[in-house]
Amino acid sequence: MDPQVTWNSLLEEWARRSWRDVTELAEALLDWLDRGGFPPKTSDTPELGSEWHAAVAKAAAIYAMKRAEAVLDDPDGIPARVAFTLTCAQCNVEGPNTFYEAKHKGWTRIQYMPASTSENFLGICFPCSQRQ
Repeated sequence: MDPQVTWNSLLEEWARRSWRDVTELAEALLDWLDRGGFPPKTSDTPELGSEWHAAVAKAAAIYAMKRAEAVLDDPDGIPARVAFTLTCAQCNVEGPNTFYEAKHKGWTRIQYMPASTSENFLGICFPCSQRQ
């Protein structure tokens, strides 16, 4: 196994929200590190050392795996204990404060967006869904 390729793939799949792939890659990286394998380079900052890279890679892989499993375990893809901040992907209106309230008000296609700069979830508000 190449831990650098696995690390880079883990980051790419996280950005794509490919939760099954995130889980598999995180497990593979953790298994590699737990067996004493050398860590991937997690930052371009020089001279951090392999212990730093191992600690960062382990922490990130554990976080990614747990979050991906939480998304996959929920029938609506809403991970537990994540602040629910929703915006319409088309008109940028802010949504209700809970997933269930949003569904009740006619919001559709609500998706968890961990890489978003301001909101954790994007969806389509009822007025925009009616215009489609």
